[in-house]
Amino acid sequence: NTNTFVKAEGTNGGGSGPPFSGPAVKPILDSVKYPSDMKNLDMRQLKQLANELRWEVLESVSKTGGHLSSSLGVNELTVALHYVFDMPEDDIIWDVSHQCYPHKILTGRRDRMSTLRQSGGISGFCKRKESEYDSFGAGHSSTSISVAQGMSIGKSILNKRQNNCIAVIGDGAITGGMAYEAMNSAGYLKNRMIVILNDNGQVSLPTGTPSAGGIVPASQLSTYTSNLLVSKPFQDFRMFAKNFNKLLPEGVQDVNKRIDEYARGIVAGGTLFEELGFFYVGPVDGHDLDNLIPILEKLRDSPSTKPVLLHVKTTKGYGYPPAEQASDRMHGVAKFNLGTGKQIKSKKPIAPSLTSIFANALIDAATEDRSIVGITAAMPGGTGMDIFGRRFPKRTFDVGIAEQHAVTMGAGMACEGLKPFVCIYSTFMQRGYDQVVHDVAIQNLPVRMVLDRAGLVGNDGPTHHGCYDLSYMGCIPNLIIMAPSDEVELRNMVATQAAFNDGPTVLRYPRGT
Repeated sequence: NTNTFVKAEGTNGGGSGPPFSGPAVKPILDSVKYPSDMKNLDMRQLKQLANELRWEVLESVSKTGGHLSSSLGVNELTVALHYVFDMPEDDIIWDVSHQCYPHKILTGRRDRMSTLRQSGGISGFCKRKESEYDSFGAGHSSTSISVAQGMSIGKSILNKRQNNCIAVIGDGAITGGMAYEAMNSAGYLKNRMIVILNDNGQVSLPTGTPSAGGIVPASQLSTYTSNLLVSKPFQDFRMFAKNFNKLLPEGVQDVNKRIDEYARGIVAGGTLFEELGFFYVGPVDGHDLDNLIPILEKLRDSPSTKPVLLHVKTTKGYGYPPAEQASDRMHGVAKFNLGTGKQIKSKKPIAPSLTSIFANALIDAATEDRSIVGITAAMPGGTGMDIFGRRFPKRTFDVGIAEQHAVTMGAGMACEGLKPFVCIYSTFMQRGYDQVVHDVAIQNLPVRMVLDRAGLVGNDGPTHHGCYDLSYMGCIPNLIIMAPSDEVELRNMVATQAAFNDGPTVLRYPRGT
């Protein structure tokens, strides 16, 4: 059983409660330094490897902190991918790549996991300079399908021996507009690639923050894929094989084409992904190696150049009860007690965080001014919009991982007389730069942009440092930039932003206190 946990020695037998602990020894994992070492394992050994790998991730992250539950959710998928495909000749792109801890352990970096997200250590994301097994770096989201398409075209034009490019897109990354631009292009150009949609119900951090959309995930696509899961049973390999003829040459397909399409239409009503030109497979249980592996092998060996979308349903934090039961699924954690899941956080600072000061100052302003609204791009917890949302849910708008849309939606609100506060990390605002210039500044619209995490951010590294906003914002006309030196100035600047209606403003402040 790949999701078992073991009671610590000395406790009263088995059971599902704490203290939790993993296997005392990991003989299969000890024999695997690189993916090539997995190729001769049988199914029983692969399942044991998955269990040992899960506990290796847990033990490592409990000592360093980091992104925990995303990696636990793709544990079996990682084992299946590395068993079926041949990295580094084949390419696997993790999006967002904080899902990559099991991948790092299986690709020669197990002995360096104690240095995770530390100075001189290994990155918390995929990083090309770190390993030939990291096909592409992805600290920001929604890039993998574009990358996989480009790699597929490159392999084809250069006549490389095999062309397997796999984009694993999850944790809300599918909500980013770039993912749809890439799917539209891949379906049109018919590039050979496999997109694995890791559907774990995660969109925003945390998912479930009160907002104008309710407390459901901030994405209509999440609702759509959930409906697919409800309307269609999990596909096993036998069910998959019945529809596999669609990937075969057209002459072979013709016999069953009409009957097959009619039947699939009745069962699922068609899918968005098929309309975009993908062969849709799923949903598939992402923790079931018995079905995952033969399905991936069949897709690998297909001569078809049609892009495939494999819809995989996973549970974030799978196999570790404290993560499965936590409201945030233990997405990002400090060091924690492995036996209980309780995080070992440093003593609370005397001063509140700048994020909470901003959020409470905005609540004070919004209490007096009903035209004030808040917008976030899937980061309510990191920007203070979760605090604002609890007080003003109908005036809080979480748009998912869609910074471009967030900025331009704010511009539209400003046109109608609202006072939008667009709250986005400094590093993520880079993704909405053209909208800041074209949709906001040129038209001198009073959009209030709030950049949390300005400056260096520590463990998340270069993909998340907010080093560039003064440069990229400072050259834009009609823009007022404010940077507080202390908490009092921050509160005053929020009040200034709320009162100033003659053009766009930017408020930037660092992480922490």
